[in-house]
Amino acid sequence: MPNIAAIRWVTRGEKKPPVIQYMLLDDNLDYLIYPKEIAVTDLETDIDAIFQAIEKLAWKNSPLEIHFKSINQSYGRHRKDSFQFHRLIKKRLAKKNLLKPNSRTALLLKKDNLRRFKSALYLLDIDCKTKGCAFIAHLWAIALKATRSRVPLVIKKIWKARYGITRMTQQDLQKFLEFYTHLSA
Repeated sequence: MPNIAAIRWVTRGEKKPPVIQYMLLDDNLDYLIYPKEIAVTDLETDIDAIFQAIEKLAWKNSPLEIHFKSINQSYGRHRKDSFQFHRLIKKRLAKKNLLKPNSRTALLLKKDNLRRFKSALYLLDIDCKTKGCAFIAHLWAIALKATRSRVPLVIKKIWKARYGITRMTQQDLQKFLEFYTHLSA
Protein backbone atom coordinates (compact mmCIF):
# COMPACT_ATOMS: atom_id res chain seq x y z
CA MET A 1 0.00 0.00 0.00
CA PRO A 2 1.37 3.45 -0.82
CA ASN A 3 1.96 6.48 1.34
CA ILE A 4 -1.09 8.71 1.00
CA ALA A 5 -1.11 12.50 1.21
CA ALA A 6 -4.22 14.67 1.42
CA ILE A 7 -4.26 18.38 0.58
CA ARG A 8 -7.28 20.64 1.02
CA TRP A 9 -7.86 24.25 -0.04
CA VAL A 10 -10.17 26.25 2.25
CA THR A 11 -11.33 29.82 1.69
CA ARG A 12 -12.26 31.76 4.82
CA GLY A 13 -14.10 34.78 3.46
CA GLU A 14 -12.96 37.97 1.78
CA LYS A 15 -11.01 39.51 4.67
CA LYS A 16 -9.04 36.43 5.77
CA PRO A 17 -6.37 34.63 3.76
CA PRO A 18 -7.20 31.10 2.58
CA VAL A 19 -5.57 28.10 4.23
CA ILE A 20 -4.08 24.88 2.95
CA GLN A 21 -4.56 21.82 5.13
CA TYR A 22 -2.48 18.70 4.56
CA MET A 23 -1.32 15.41 6.08
CA LEU A 24 0.67 12.33 5.10
CA LEU A 25 -0.17 8.73 6.03
CA ASP A 26 2.06 5.68 5.76
CA ASP A 27 0.98 2.26 4.50
CA ASN A 28 -0.42 1.35 7.96
CA LEU A 29 -2.49 4.56 8.05
CA ASP A 30 -0.29 6.11 10.73
CA TYR A 31 0.74 9.75 10.51
CA LEU A 32 4.01 10.65 8.85
CA ILE A 33 2.88 14.29 8.85
CA TYR A 34 0.25 15.10 11.45
CA PRO A 35 -2.57 17.23 9.95
CA LYS A 36 -1.38 20.81 9.55
CA GLU A 37 -3.03 24.03 8.49
CA ILE A 38 -1.07 26.91 7.00
CA ALA A 39 -2.34 30.35 6.05
CA VAL A 40 -1.43 31.18 2.47
CA THR A 41 0.97 34.09 2.06
CA ASP A 42 2.53 33.25 -1.30
CA LEU A 43 0.69 30.44 -3.07
CA GLU A 44 3.59 29.01 -5.11
CA THR A 45 6.10 28.95 -2.25
CA ASP A 46 3.51 27.48 0.14
CA ILE A 47 2.66 24.68 -2.31
CA ASP A 48 6.37 24.02 -2.92
CA ALA A 49 6.98 23.86 0.85
CA ILE A 50 4.13 21.37 1.27
CA PHE A 51 5.44 19.16 -1.54
CA GLN A 52 8.98 19.28 -0.11
CA ALA A 53 7.71 18.28 3.34
CA ILE A 54 5.69 15.41 1.88
CA GLU A 55 8.55 14.15 -0.30
CA LYS A 56 11.05 14.43 2.55
CA LEU A 57 8.99 12.19 4.84
CA ALA A 58 7.51 9.81 2.27
CA TRP A 59 9.39 6.54 2.20
CA LYS A 60 11.54 6.05 -0.86
CA ASN A 61 10.68 2.36 -1.30
CA SER A 62 6.93 2.97 -1.09
CA PRO A 63 4.89 4.68 -3.81
CA LEU A 64 3.22 8.01 -3.08
CA GLU A 65 -0.38 8.98 -3.82
CA ILE A 66 -1.59 12.54 -3.41
CA HIS A 67 -5.29 13.34 -3.25
CA PHE A 68 -6.56 16.90 -3.08
CA LYS A 69 -9.75 18.93 -2.78
CA SER A 70 -10.02 22.23 -4.58
CA ILE A 71 -12.71 24.43 -6.01
CA ASN A 72 -13.11 23.40 -9.63
CA GLN A 73 -12.70 25.88 -12.44
CA SER A 74 -16.24 25.23 -13.69
CA TYR A 75 -17.61 26.70 -10.46
CA GLY A 76 -18.65 30.16 -11.64
CA ARG A 77 -18.07 32.30 -8.55
CA HIS A 78 -14.71 31.03 -7.35
CA ARG A 79 -11.96 33.35 -6.23
CA LYS A 80 -8.91 33.82 -8.43
CA ASP A 81 -6.62 32.31 -5.80
CA SER A 82 -8.80 29.18 -5.67
CA PHE A 83 -8.37 28.67 -9.40
CA GLN A 84 -4.61 29.34 -9.10
CA PHE A 85 -4.37 26.68 -6.38
CA HIS A 86 -6.26 24.18 -8.54
CA ARG A 87 -4.04 24.91 -11.54
CA LEU A 88 -0.77 24.88 -9.54
CA ILE A 89 -1.49 21.65 -7.69
CA LYS A 90 -2.41 19.84 -10.91
CA LYS A 91 0.74 21.21 -12.56
CA ARG A 92 2.97 20.03 -9.66
CA LEU A 93 1.36 16.59 -9.63
CA ALA A 94 1.74 16.21 -13.40
CA LYS A 95 5.38 17.31 -13.19
CA LYS A 96 6.10 14.60 -10.59
CA ASN A 97 4.02 11.96 -12.44
CA LEU A 98 1.58 11.75 -9.53
CA LEU A 99 -1.50 13.12 -11.28
CA LYS A 100 -4.20 10.50 -11.75
CA PRO A 101 -7.74 10.92 -13.06
CA ASN A 102 -9.12 10.43 -9.54
CA SER A 103 -6.58 12.61 -7.67
CA ARG A 104 -9.13 15.35 -7.08
CA THR A 105 -11.95 14.66 -4.65
CA ALA A 106 -15.23 15.88 -6.10
CA LEU A 107 -17.42 16.08 -2.99
CA LEU A 108 -16.79 16.09 0.74
CA LEU A 109 -18.97 14.11 3.11
CA LYS A 110 -22.05 15.81 4.50
CA LYS A 111 -24.56 15.32 7.33
CA ASP A 112 -25.14 11.70 8.37
CA ASN A 113 -22.16 10.27 6.47
CA LEU A 114 -19.82 12.90 7.94
CA ARG A 115 -21.19 12.33 11.44
CA ARG A 116 -20.75 8.55 11.10
CA PHE A 117 -17.24 8.99 9.67
CA LYS A 118 -16.20 11.38 12.47
CA SER A 119 -17.57 9.00 15.10
CA ALA A 120 -15.62 6.11 13.58
CA LEU A 121 -12.41 8.15 13.52
CA TYR A 122 -12.93 9.23 17.12
CA LEU A 123 -13.55 5.67 18.31
CA LEU A 124 -10.41 4.56 16.46
CA ASP A 125 -8.29 7.11 18.40
CA ILE A 126 -8.12 9.73 15.66
CA ASP A 127 -9.13 12.98 17.32
CA CYS A 128 -11.38 15.03 15.08
CA LYS A 129 -13.91 16.27 17.63
CA THR A 130 -11.72 18.64 19.64
CA LYS A 131 -12.18 22.31 18.87
CA GLY A 132 -9.93 23.27 15.97
CA CYS A 133 -9.49 19.68 14.79
CA ALA A 134 -12.64 19.21 12.71
CA PHE A 135 -10.66 19.52 9.48
CA ILE A 136 -8.86 16.25 10.29
CA ALA A 137 -11.96 14.22 9.37
CA HIS A 138 -12.11 15.95 5.98
CA LEU A 139 -8.42 15.21 5.34
CA TRP A 140 -8.97 11.53 6.15
CA ALA A 141 -11.97 11.48 3.82
CA ILE A 142 -9.90 13.05 1.04
CA ALA A 143 -6.93 10.72 1.61
CA LEU A 144 -9.02 7.54 1.52
CA LYS A 145 -11.54 8.75 -1.08
CA ALA A 146 -14.50 8.47 1.28
CA THR A 147 -17.60 9.26 -0.73
CA ARG A 148 -21.21 8.64 0.24
CA SER A 149 -21.14 5.13 -1.18
CA ARG A 150 -17.63 4.29 0.08
CA VAL A 151 -17.96 5.36 3.74
CA PRO A 152 -18.45 1.79 5.09
CA LEU A 153 -15.49 0.49 3.05
CA VAL A 154 -13.23 3.31 4.22
CA ILE A 155 -14.23 2.85 7.86
CA LYS A 156 -13.51 -0.87 7.49
CA LYS A 157 -10.09 -0.09 5.98
CA ILE A 158 -9.18 2.21 8.90
CA TRP A 159 -10.53 -0.31 11.42
CA LYS A 160 -8.45 -3.12 9.92
CA ALA A 161 -5.31 -0.94 9.92
CA ARG A 162 -5.81 0.11 13.55
CA TYR A 163 -6.20 -3.50 14.70
CA GLY A 164 -3.42 -4.84 12.46
CA ILE A 165 -5.72 -7.14 10.52
CA THR A 166 -4.57 -8.13 7.05
CA ARG A 167 -7.11 -10.85 6.43
CA MET A 168 -10.61 -10.79 7.91
CA THR A 169 -11.73 -13.91 9.73
CA GLN A 170 -15.35 -14.58 10.61
CA GLN A 171 -14.64 -13.44 14.16
CA ASP A 172 -13.04 -10.19 12.93
CA LEU A 173 -15.99 -9.55 10.64
CA GLN A 174 -18.37 -10.00 13.56
CA LYS A 175 -16.36 -7.49 15.64
CA PHE A 176 -16.37 -4.99 12.79
CA LEU A 177 -20.12 -5.34 12.26
CA GLU A 178 -20.64 -4.73 15.97
CA PHE A 179 -18.40 -1.64 15.76
CA TYR A 180 -20.20 -0.32 12.67
CA THR A 181 -23.64 -0.93 14.20
CA HIS A 182 -22.54 1.08 17.23
CA LEU A 183 -21.79 4.02 14.87
CA SER A 184 -25.26 3.95 13.36
CA ALA A 185 -27.02 4.04 16.72
